[in-house]
Amino acid sequence: MARSIGPEETERMDRPAVIRSVLRYSLALGLVQIGIAALMAWRPGPPRLALLYLVTALPWTALVGFILARNVHLLYTTAGRPITRLNLATRVTLIRVLSVPLVTTLILADQNVMAGVVFLGAAVTDWLDGFLARRMNDVTQLGRIADPSIDAVFCGLTILALFMAGHLPLWLLLISGVRYSLLLGGAASLKLYAGYYPVRATFFGRFFYFIQYSLLLAYLLFEGPRFDAWFVRGLGVVQALVSVQLLSLGRNLYLELKHDRADV
Repeated sequence: MARSIGPEETERMDRPAVIRSVLRYSLALGLVQIGIAALMAWRPGPPRLALLYLVTALPWTALVGFILARNVHLLYTTAGRPITRLNLATRVTLIRVLSVPLVTTLILADQNVMAGVVFLGAAVTDWLDGFLARRMNDVTQLGRIADPSIDAVFCGLTILALFMAGHLPLWLLLISGVRYSLLLGGAASLKLYAGYYPVRATFFGRFFYFIQYSLLLAYLLFEGPRFDAWFVRGLGVVQALVSVQLLSLGRNLYLELKHDRADV
């Protein structure tokens, strides 16, 4: 279970330096996004694609940068060592910030294969950030929260974009809506009850995300009649199973927190 940062650790942390690191990295991501939009406008195709990407990518990056700057107190290692800037693992995690609006824009522009290539790159960063954090002994509470949060937003918005592009039925969107409502509602409830987000990786959570990533990637890269039926059914089953898992996990966390309070 996550631990809270103590007053002494807060005093040792150079918060202005950390915030400057977050803002510099957010600015760098924004510049890269402007470069991607320029490439879109330069290559043959509808100019609205570049504009659509730009008007979604820049606000998204600004929002993520603001959230990070507001939560720099989470930039400490699990051993209690505060750090002065974004570590490499968290920077890799935030690369998926670039992927979120890029994948959704490409899907809406009916460029599914290109969206699949970007999606595959984002999936690789999902493995790489965890590997780097463990290898460099640099796991932070911020990374533990940001990694699954970006994964959830990434997959959720990809599903929404596929629905808006006419690839998914309404019932699947509704099931996904239930899943993400449980996720957001549970996180907010635990925040109000415990004062922080008890982040916990589980085997089934990782397994379901792997299956979901695989289904979405297969559909984007190999879209066709022979994939449509099993893809929709498989993705629907995953959303339903994740919803059940979230209910079970939330119940267990609530009981543990209630037990801890009773022991105090």
